[in-house]
This record gives sequence, C-alpha cells and structure tokens, in this order.
Amino acid sequence: MTNSMRSDSAPRIAILCDSLAGWAGGIDLLCFLVNSLTSVSPGTSWSLLLPSNSVARSLAALAKRGLKTLVGLKTYPRMSNVEVIDAITNSGSQVDVIGYRDAASGLASAMRQCRAEALFPCTRSLGRSFPLPWIGYITDLQHKRLPHWFTKMERWHRDRVFSRMLAEAPAVVVNAAAVVQDIEEFYPNHRARLFALPFCPPADLKRFSDALDPEVRAGYHLPAKYFMVSNQFWIHKSHETAFMALRLVRDAGHDVHLVCTGNTSDYRRPEHFNNLKAIIEKNNLREYVHILGLIPKGDQLAIMRGSLAVIQPTLFEGGPGGGSVYDAVSTRTPSIVSDIPVNREIDIGVVRFFAAGSAEDLAAKMAEMLVNPPQKLGEEETFAQLKRRQRELGSLLLDITKFVANPRSAPPGT
Repeated sequence: MTNSMRSDSAPRIAILCDSLAGWAGGIDLLCFLVNSLTSVSPGTSWSLLLPSNSVARSLAALAKRGLKTLVGLKTYPRMSNVEVIDAITNSGSQVDVIGYRDAASGLASAMRQCRAEALFPCTRSLGRSFPLPWIGYITDLQHKRLPHWFTKMERWHRDRVFSRMLAEAPAVVVNAAAVVQDIEEFYPNHRARLFALPFCPPADLKRFSDALDPEVRAGYHLPAKYFMVSNQFWIHKSHETAFMALRLVRDAGHDVHLVCTGNTSDYRRPEHFNNLKAIIEKNNLREYVHILGLIPKGDQLAIMRGSLAVIQPTLFEGGPGGGSVYDAVSTRTPSIVSDIPVNREIDIGVVRFFAAGSAEDLAAKMAEMLVNPPQKLGEEETFAQLKRRQRELGSLLLDITKFVANPRSAPPGT
C-alpha cells in the first residue's frame, strides 16, 4: 500500500472489492481493472473499498450463505480481506485500502474519505437515491441462454437483480459485446448505458517464462506432452467434450495426456464431477487425464506454459474465452477454443476454434497442433499488444467514470 499522489487529470475511482472477492475469477478481474487504470495513470494509488471485518458481519454472512444454499442460489467461500489485498498489490499496482460499514451509508462515507468521483464495479444496484455516482457490472446472462441449468428461484433472483441494475444504474459494464447483445434481447427497455470491455489479458512480463517451471511440473508428476483444461468443473464448461476428444486423439496413435485444474464442485449439479469421473473410467482414460483441482496461481501458469495448448471447450462464457484463455494469451500459450459467439471476440494470441460440443472437431484441431505445433508470438510483440490493450481498457474505464460523474457529457464512443 502507498500514499502516492494521484494524477490531477485522472478521475478518482473507488474500486469496490466485496462483490467480486468470492472467487478466483473475481479477484483476477479486480487485478485487471486496477492494473489497466494504472497503465494510463502511473503513480496513482487507487482506493480499494472492503467491508470492515467484524464478528457480527461474519455471522451475518454465514447465515446469509446458509439461506442461499437452502433456496438454490450460488454461494462462494469468501476470500479474506488480506487475501484480496495481497492478490491486487502483488499484481503490481499501488492501492490504498479503506474499510466501510456494509451499508449504502458506509459506502458513501468511504467514497467521500478517498474523494472518489465514482464507485466500480457494483454487482447490485445502489439505487437512484445513492448520493454519489456508481457504475454497475453484470457478468453474464447464462440463466437466459441456458435456463435448464438453473433453479426457478435462481432465475427469478438473477432477473430481479439485473432488471433493477439496468433500470437504476447510469452505466453498466460487461465483459463482451455478446453480453450487450444478450441484454438488448432479454431486457430491451433498460435505461442504463451499456459498455463492453475489450478483450484484455494481463500484460505482465513475469507470465512469459519462469526458470522454475520444470520443477513445478515435476512436482505434479506430469507427462512430457499434454493439453490443458483450466476451468472450474461446472456443467457448462463441457469437460466431457475434451475427454472424448482425447480418446479420439489417442486412438489415432498420438501419445498425449490432458491436465485439468480448477475447483471440482458445481453448486447446480453436485453429482457432475462424479459423472465426469465415470466418463473417464468408461473410456479407459484414467492414466491419461490428470485432475489437479484448485492449485496456486503460479503453479497453474507454470503448467500452462508447459502445455501444447489450453483447451477451452465451454458452452457459455460472460467474457471471451473465460479466464483460462486470458491466462493462455498472457503466457503466450496457444489455445483451442469453442466457437460460441463470445469466444469469437478473442482477437489476439494464437487461437484455433472448433465447433462447440463436437469432440470430433476438437480432436482434429488437437491432432493438427500435435503434427504442426503453432509458432508462439515473440515476447516483445505479445507484451506490446497486451500493453496497448491494457491502456485501451484503462482509458475506457476513466471515460466511463467521467460520464457517470457528469451525465451531461458525451458518453465514450460517441
């Protein structure tokens, strides 16, 4: 943490961490946002707003989580404030941490304390009566595109939260143009101005190589040749497509394995992971599929750098490629990605597309990479691309902040 002076020209943005601190992807997103802002306003110390820790709040959070579980709503084990701060400061940006009482009045007081002109990202509406500018954030509309994988209660809950957000927020940020299109289709009467973020993997030279990579991989007893799937084991990630593709590739005579990382539980389908293990057993893949579960980020990236390619078989994402393709591009690792619309927004990196849900097409793309490995982009070229995209994202966030702080100004892109 630091008390570095802010650039006079940069709007002051308070980063609301609480809403995204529940899972690793949320922490990654917060790091992307802060680092992008730093890229266009170096030397600025951004304010992170975190709820003040207290026994009462912890008990309330536990009770709320238990209630959500009973009615079938998504819950995540919350990361501690220390873990959140460490993740963001370790990514290289300068931050000041400000605690707030978990209420609208507490948020407003914390914003005044750091003289913030806007609060972002808000995953729930703060209402039109909130005294200071705020920016909404919606992850995706999966419950609309894949309603059969959500309970009736969860669909109702998400509709209620998103409808209110789109009616009351002056601006709502999403991770892809495809999400904007979904909102226009399913919430056509929204009042909020919508902004899609550009595809922006981390720009960090440390992600390109590490002398300890072979040692890390040896510690997990990994084979010499493997593809990698780095997703949570949720039903829409379609791991089974990758497993069946591996079977086809091995049947074609290629001695290659598959390494999988990520949380193995799916709150919607508790039986899903066991079903996947049954597919592995039925197809005699036990020796060739290595499921490592949730591992440290540094280990995940080391394993990724050693892979032939990252496979992203997902059937739905809120951002291009999901977190695993962001990581793949940022480590110069090739990827093979399902051709759903949101993934087609991936426009940098070494990427091959296959027909979503088709093990045969995925197997063909895997075999092509085995026979003719793609050339990785150079470190300097990749880093320059990522830095340009990072500055583009940072500039957009500052422009959105100026817009909500002064609604009479022209919105970005006009």
